[in-house]
Amino acid sequence: MKRVSFGLILSLLLLLPLSSFAAACDQVWFHVAGVSKHVEVYKPTEFTRYKRQTHPGFGVECKKKQYTLAAGEFTNSLDRPFQYLTASTDIASFYNLRLKAGMLVGEYGRTERAPLRLIAPIAYLDYQYDQVGINFFALPPAQGVNDYAIFYTQFKIRF
Repeated sequence: MKRVSFGLILSLLLLLPLSSFAAACDQVWFHVAGVSKHVEVYKPTEFTRYKRQTHPGFGVECKKKQYTLAAGEFTNSLDRPFQYLTASTDIASFYNLRLKAGMLVGEYGRTERAPLRLIAPIAYLDYQYDQVGINFFALPPAQGVNDYAIFYTQFKIRF
């Protein structure tokens, strides 16, 4: 039996009652893809040289005043599905650019015993212009987990 993904379930739960969901949000955005750049911080290894740089996937983002809730799934840098849920709030803004901070909860694989989960604080830039937007993330290295910093750009649209 194939395992149903965490991100797919969250996305469907958010999208099923779309009319009431849209009514609860000031804006509904759809994440369509992303690109990343990995910067070696510690010693480069053969493993870290072959990271995926493009990340196909889908997600949905609900904005209500200064708060944002997002969920979805994309193919991560290790070529595995990554399901995510983020909750964030505006820290500062300048025209269409916002600095946001919050929490990220994600699942990026499984071991024989349990899923591999990531729970981390995040800070990112959110730029919106009319019907398109971009989120810019910078994730620092964590020695023993990953030996590289990740700069990630996520594209989004709204209708």
